[in-house]
Amino acid sequence: HTADRERRTSTVDSLIAPYTTDEVPVDQIDAAIWHLAGLAGGDIPNEMIPFAAKHAMVAIDVQTMLRWVENGGMVYHDWKEKKELLPYIRFLKTDAAEAEIMTGCTDRKEAAKHLYSWGAKEILITHNTEVLAYDGNEFHTCPIRARNLSGRTGRGDTTFAAYINERLSHSVPEALLTATATVSLKMETPGPLKGNRADIEKYIDEFYPDFK
Repeated sequence: HTADRERRTSTVDSLIAPYTTDEVPVDQIDAAIWHLAGLAGGDIPNEMIPFAAKHAMVAIDVQTMLRWVENGGMVYHDWKEKKELLPYIRFLKTDAAEAEIMTGCTDRKEAAKHLYSWGAKEILITHNTEVLAYDGNEFHTCPIRARNLSGRTGRGDTTFAAYINERLSHSVPEALLTATATVSLKMETPGPLKGNRADIEKYIDEFYPDFK
């Protein structure tokens, strides 16, 4: 509905059966972070979150708790159990619209404060202009510098995956820079990112010299 694609209508052809805790091969997983990456409401049942938190740091994109399929379209509803379950979450990702739904705040920093106060340990909020990270101590922002938006779909997934991967060995601002550069490059071409770390480092050198 807008040129920046922040407000849009999505349609859905089908849904998966929900993931269940008894399907998770716990003894075969060696990971510091479990990323719960559902597409729509119902993909990730609430009970999966405390279950995952027993085994690793939990990362979740809140779209899977807010975005529900009704009459073939996507509609958004607040997450009723958010205050009960946010304390289990180490890394929480929302976009600006989702953060507003959850907190009532149009100001992204205020929204991040609310989400942190409800228990999430580290919040990442994407917007068409920037990505914001908040760990309860400091706010960090990094501008999106994509030269076009032909590959806009997948912005949040790309940002969050890159961010939590980098947070295993880097600080919040370092991880944020890598994640924002990664998604800026990704959005310039439709489909998933096709490249490697050298491509991201080159992009940072060219478009983020002021952040190095």
